[in-house]
Amino acid sequence: MEWKDFNQSDCRANYSYFWSADYLRNAYHITAFFTIPLSLFTFYTIVKVTPKRMKSMKTPLLIAHAWSVNLDLMFTVYSAPYVFAPSASGVPLGLLGALGIGVKWQSYWGQVSLTMMGVCLIMLFENRQNQITTIKLKIKNKRTRLIYFGFNYVFALVVMLPFYLENSDQMEKRKLILQRIPCPTIEFWDPKTYVLLKGGEITPFWSITIGFSAIFFQALFFLFPTIYHLTMVSNAKVSDATKNLQKKFLGYVSIQVSIPWISIAFPTAYIMYADKINYYNQAYNNNSMLIMANHGLLSTCSTLFIYKPYRDFVVSVLTGKKAEAKRMSITVGSMGSRVASISN
Repeated sequence: MEWKDFNQSDCRANYSYFWSADYLRNAYHITAFFTIPLSLFTFYTIVKVTPKRMKSMKTPLLIAHAWSVNLDLMFTVYSAPYVFAPSASGVPLGLLGALGIGVKWQSYWGQVSLTMMGVCLIMLFENRQNQITTIKLKIKNKRTRLIYFGFNYVFALVVMLPFYLENSDQMEKRKLILQRIPCPTIEFWDPKTYVLLKGGEITPFWSITIGFSAIFFQALFFLFPTIYHLTMVSNAKVSDATKNLQKKFLGYVSIQVSIPWISIAFPTAYIMYADKINYYNQAYNNNSMLIMANHGLLSTCSTLFIYKPYRDFVVSVLTGKKAEAKRMSITVGSMGSRVASISN
């Protein structure tokens, strides 16, 4: 789509580099340069280092990390959104935009990715709940679990779909945006710029409300009984050591899923505030998106450093102490065998 009423005024004279798409694109690429190798290392760590006592958590952790990496790549590589808050509009700077994939469907997959992260939250809490022997109401059959989470994945794909199937008059929506932002950055006139919402739409409101309410209540359904049985219910068959270990793992999972959401919550709060007071500052928008793009970094670091086996492995890789200890044991063993052969 071509914008035919490009504003040639000098209102952009005071805009700095931090307002530009070049700044945001370069920052996305730098972020990806660090997060992609770290994400691959985390996959390796979960597969190779997970101990037997954490065996039940291995698959949920891998699935959660996979969706976290997907969301990370949506920000830094695939879509790389340049958003014109306080409006719901933007232009893609990433690979999908270069391939000609519509912004509307990029936005759809971004929302699906967020919902999938919620499904992973349910999966991790269900995994912890399933390990508590005193809880009777739980998913005991593997096939039932696959069907249950399969339904959640389908739900995540479908719940946001109705709004994106609706056609919209982009020219009309753009005119409404220009009433709120009379002088956006020049990227607003990019042919790939897409206005998602004009304000007051009912369908996206209900889609988001239903989607996140379903995630929230399912997570509580598994979390509350787990907390109750670990803190209030006693069982002679369960030792204090086992119960304390289960408490630790529940705490680790809660911290792991909470920390990365900080990178989503604060920028979202700013965008909502900007929308309320009708405030436009593209530099703030760009930096808000960069904070969101660091979701993957926070998620990866949480996984690597919260769980002790992973943390010890990272320390051993960074310091080389484990490898050195192995070399010493081999040397001592060979020296012992030599001494034994000489004495004989």
